[in-house]
Amino acid sequence: MSESNEKPDKILSKIKSMLHKAIINRHHGFHTPVFSNIDRNNNVTSRIVVLRNFDSDREILNFHTDFRSKKILEIDNNPLTFFVFYDFNEKIQLRITSTSIINHENNITLDAWNKTKLSSRKCYLAEKAPGLVSNVPNDSIPLHLVGKNPQKEESEAGYRNFVVVENKIKNIEWLYLSSLGHRRLSIELNGKKIKYKWLIP
Repeated sequence: MSESNEKPDKILSKIKSMLHKAIINRHHGFHTPVFSNIDRNNNVTSRIVVLRNFDSDREILNFHTDFRSKKILEIDNNPLTFFVFYDFNEKIQLRITSTSIINHENNITLDAWNKTKLSSRKCYLAEKAPGLVSNVPNDSIPLHLVGKNPQKEESEAGYRNFVVVENKIKNIEWLYLSSLGHRRLSIELNGKKIKYKWLIP
């Protein structure tokens, strides 16, 4: 059965399956979505993030970031956030509206940190905050770590800068592109109460 003929509940099941696969497969189209939030001037600001976890029961998407980054204060001020996913092979786009929660130095971050590779922990050892002006191209990683990973003990200093952003899904807009006719579906999630609406693409 083609995507365009599937029932709404089957479409939601496939979305969840694709998100789960994107966690473990870094080549999956959904592995690196665009994440957007609203800044202090009510402008939308966007960047690519790496999808780190998807809790399908709680309908939560997770990614990691630096506590010192500007978006932490912006999300704290306005937790309304957005994702855009696109899988070229499946010709499926997702536009997701979410509410974000910042986790810093709690059980959620500790569990995620313990599963984080040294190569990723290294990013959180940067001596300066993301977004600060620099006179030269510079990632602010200590010079003795250029070209190599820190030892585990040394990497622990980065934990204070480590954040897990939980994003509770409120709505998914699914778009399927096909030469036989595009299809668009709105999926409003509220626990077990799910509302589906077909939209004109």
